[in-house]
Amino acid sequence: MRDDFMQLTHLNRSLIIFSVLSNFLMLAAPLHMMQVYNRVLVSGSQSTLFYITLIAIAAFALFGACETIRSRIAQRQSARYVVERAETLFSACSDTPDKTRTNEILRHFNTTKQFLASKSHIGLYDLPFAPLFLLLLFAVHYQIGLLTLVGAGILVALALTNKSLSEEEQSRSSEANSNAISFASTILSRGEDIKSMGLMPTLVERWGGMTQKALNAQENATRTTARIHGISRATRQILQILIMAWGAFLVLGGDLSGGLIFAASMISGRALQPIEQVIGGWESIVRAGKASREVEDFLEHHGQPVLPIQQPEPTGRLSVENVSVYAGEAKLLDDLSFTLQSGEFLGVVGPSGAGKSTLARVLAGAIHPTEGRVMLDGCDRRNWPENQWGQYVGYVGQDLQLFPVTIAENIARMAIEPDETRVVEAAQATGVHELINSFPDGYMSQISGSGIRLSGGQVQRIALARAIYTKPALLILDEANAHLDLAGEERLVSILQTLKTQGVTIVSISQRGHLNQLADKVISLKEGRCTAMHLNRPTDLQSQASRGDRRDAKAATLPAQSLAKAAGT
Repeated sequence: MRDDFMQLTHLNRSLIIFSVLSNFLMLAAPLHMMQVYNRVLVSGSQSTLFYITLIAIAAFALFGACETIRSRIAQRQSARYVVERAETLFSACSDTPDKTRTNEILRHFNTTKQFLASKSHIGLYDLPFAPLFLLLLFAVHYQIGLLTLVGAGILVALALTNKSLSEEEQSRSSEANSNAISFASTILSRGEDIKSMGLMPTLVERWGGMTQKALNAQENATRTTARIHGISRATRQILQILIMAWGAFLVLGGDLSGGLIFAASMISGRALQPIEQVIGGWESIVRAGKASREVEDFLEHHGQPVLPIQQPEPTGRLSVENVSVYAGEAKLLDDLSFTLQSGEFLGVVGPSGAGKSTLARVLAGAIHPTEGRVMLDGCDRRNWPENQWGQYVGYVGQDLQLFPVTIAENIARMAIEPDETRVVEAAQATGVHELINSFPDGYMSQISGSGIRLSGGQVQRIALARAIYTKPALLILDEANAHLDLAGEERLVSILQTLKTQGVTIVSISQRGHLNQLADKVISLKEGRCTAMHLNRPTDLQSQASRGDRRDAKAATLPAQSLAKAAGT
């Protein structure tokens, strides 16, 4: 990846070619000035003046075209950078549990993309021409060359000083700004909780303190950069005056022609301009360099994914073999094993913190187990292509989120061209068709800040329609009845009964035992371990379901005879 980036930013042939043309065409101005002083003013030829002026105008018209092309090439470099990395980066970010880190990486990615299309990036291609212009000044007169070399040395020293003084503050500013943005993103996603608990003043004060820290670091870094940039500009202008003055001195001594005074001044300005540009854009160059390193290190750490081959359509046979999940030192799941045949229904019960939602995420493929494996029709989850797994597995998580697009696009799992027939069928199957058509825009209603607002139960029913849109072989439900009233729960039981008769394998996690009346097996989890398994819908859980007593369902003790022995059944 790093080699690709180096090639992208430094070895792009097209940009190099047009940079060469652009820099050489800049010599048109000093050459024109030299010819005016040395030929036109001496000969008094108006036709010579006309033609050399016409040639200079044509050269600068071509220069303008080269600059336009350079900007276009830089923009395409930026686009190419995005195209070559976006899919891999997005996949790596989705597999990273630390969302603060992924947000930071995406910001770094955007910073690098913007820099590649910027003038600061294009200016780096002008820097190698500074020594060439300097050699040209030595050819004019060695004293002019030495004077310009001293000035260039001063500007380089200023650039190195700028790097040394501002690098630490830039790093502090970047870190503080990242922390402030991550904090703001987190608290704004919980707007209703913040309002209900009256936390806004405190959180604003905390965010303000973090932002102030970032602004202070940025102010310190900018102050240093601005000061040195001002000194470098003044140095360059002073150097221009000194070159003119020293050139005049050489003319008076008969060592230089009058036209070369102005030519040497223009060429020295062109030699020093790239150095000055680097100093002026140093902040963005440093920021982009750090951002690109962060992105490349992130991609190298996660590696290029190996794409598995397409698998045959599964029947829904699920096998969980010795699955354990760790979060640091803590075990969220501990050596779980069980199997389900096509069309079987597994209920999962247990107290809060028992690992039920973690199990659901593992079965759905949202996270990979630390140890053990999950297999669908004998094929390990890791060997299923992502698009195929998503097609054959439906998942309704506990923390439901609908995307900020239309209801139809949500049900169709963000398909570019949703299958309208299947969208309606999924909505009808989950009993949400009439609800959707009650909205002014029906299936085209936008789910966003300015769109419709849905209740928890409505979101849950649309999420279920989304889960069964692809006619999955395996359906994972994590508290799918949590926001449903009694009528909604009865409708859900009817939906699941229909899916079960169609051969869909179902795993349902619920604190309300009503759904478990459909279960062929019920396992109880505690501290990540399977403490018991019942077969064929045990009567004790059926009675709890009929009462709808969540507290009793949580505290249910299952007989020891059905323990791990039944776990492999």
